[in-house]
Amino acid sequence: MKVVSVDVYCLTLPFRLSFGHSLASRNHSTNVFVRVRLADGTEGFGEGVPRDYVTGENADDCVERITRTFVPALMATELSALPELLNQLERLRQSFELDSKRWGASWCALELAVLDAVARSKKSSLAELLGPCQRDLIRYGAVVPFSGKKMLKALLYFYKFYGFKTVKLKVGEDIESDAARLSLARKVMGPAVTLRVDANCVWTVEQALRAAERFAPFGVASYEQPLAADDIAGLSRLTAAISAQVVADESLCTLDDAQRLVESKACSGFNIRISKVGGLLTARKMARLAKSAGIKCHLGAQVGESGILSAAGRLFACLEEPFENYEGSANLFLLKQDLTRENLTAGWGGQGRLLRQSGLGVTVVPGSLSKSRRVETVGNVDSARLAPADCQEASRP
Repeated sequence: MKVVSVDVYCLTLPFRLSFGHSLASRNHSTNVFVRVRLADGTEGFGEGVPRDYVTGENADDCVERITRTFVPALMATELSALPELLNQLERLRQSFELDSKRWGASWCALELAVLDAVARSKKSSLAELLGPCQRDLIRYGAVVPFSGKKMLKALLYFYKFYGFKTVKLKVGEDIESDAARLSLARKVMGPAVTLRVDANCVWTVEQALRAAERFAPFGVASYEQPLAADDIAGLSRLTAAISAQVVADESLCTLDDAQRLVESKACSGFNIRISKVGGLLTARKMARLAKSAGIKCHLGAQVGESGILSAAGRLFACLEEPFENYEGSANLFLLKQDLTRENLTAGWGGQGRLLRQSGLGVTVVPGSLSKSRRVETVGNVDSARLAPADCQEASRP
């Protein structure tokens, strides 16, 4: 199998509502999409969601890196069928030193497109080719952004009605205000629902310890990224001091990060987001590393993922042993419109079923990328062209 062309698209997906946490607030997501075409005409699609405050990537970085660095090496490679394809992708990944470089969104978009195309060429699902899968169904949890009291109450009652069994609240520096929000969440959701919090790097160790003590009456199960991403010593101290899980997110972007966290005993949970860590194959390595170290895994998601990344995250979760928590598939809860024919939005009770159609299991709507910024690479990366200058909003024909 030979890659004959790669198209890279940059597209802005508008949200139905603003989503905020301590590092950022946004009403849209600018995502990077890749289309790979094989010599037999088969196409595959991938997606990455760059976040400069997580991996340091932005959309322009991703477009440049994919077209100028990754694509020439890919197009020089005659692709094999699985399992040798996985070895080929790993060799390419190692040649770019991605165990240490935070280029996750860039590589994820290309890797997913290649895997999708090859599986489709074989008329097989990635679930079949990468399996066996451990399950066909997962149950997603819900996430509550910063919001006013009325919006908070409305979201909580919606999540309760919808049947979510796990709810994560974004929290910040005002611990007393967050305690009031947690109190309301516990009152609305009831005693059986699992409550989690995500501080997005905002606390010091002392603030985190104070928050854990203040939030104890509400039965908080985990504290996600409570400290700055590079405060590994502080995370180690906090993990040893509290009984609730300490989950690494912004601190966990590469395999080297994962190894450092394990060696430092800096957390008891990994939040693994496919785009953040560099694709499906790296995510699986992280999950195996976590298991060997006795660390629990959480399926994470970038805010604003389309159905492509949602499908990849669901596949990852179904391939592995049970995770502590599953997030993602918020597609039509959040996006004004999606790019896939299939609706990946979590169903009642947070249910998400494994997709067993060919490739990743989703179909990109024809024309959904037509108004995006596009880089076209055909045969030779030097023929790439870029137009127009700015990312465009998603628009279906």
